[in-house]
Amino acid sequence: MSALDFALVVLVIHGALGGLDTLYCHEWQARLPRQPWAARELRVHSTRSFLYAVIFIGLAWFEWHGAFAWLLLALFAIEYAVTLIDAVVEDRTRRLSPAERIVHMILGATTGAYIALVAYHACTEWIDAPTAVRLTDHGVVSLILSVYGASVIVSAVRDARASRRLQATGALS
Repeated sequence: MSALDFALVVLVIHGALGGLDTLYCHEWQARLPRQPWAARELRVHSTRSFLYAVIFIGLAWFEWHGAFAWLLLALFAIEYAVTLIDAVVEDRTRRLSPAERIVHMILGATTGAYIALVAYHACTEWIDAPTAVRLTDHGVVSLILSVYGASVIVSAVRDARASRRLQATGALS
């Protein structure tokens, strides 16, 4: 199994854990879209979800060669920065449940693993290639990542709308 194949498996696990975090921790436990203080956190979540849509679909179906490999690495850096901002916002606005803290710790580990593996592959296989985005297919992994991509787009739109609604009603952000 190549570094990229292993990275995609880790990304599938990461996506499943992210779904658990969103559905169980954010929606069911914290009920974030209904909380008057959650507008800012929902904006951050929306931004990160849109970034993950690009990551999931982008790695499911494309190889990022040349300058596009650098773009992919920059996307990872931006996603990581947004996640750090999210951690600060969450700590300032609410008390996380033990389950959410554990899920966030595991998500941090899987983020580091898939980024390191994809970055290794990008640096050894893609960066020196002529600049292009090439279609690829990773079988069932591509399909799973596509479902994740579509799901995080829905989540991003929902969080963005909830954030705007909370701001419009005068909630704290």
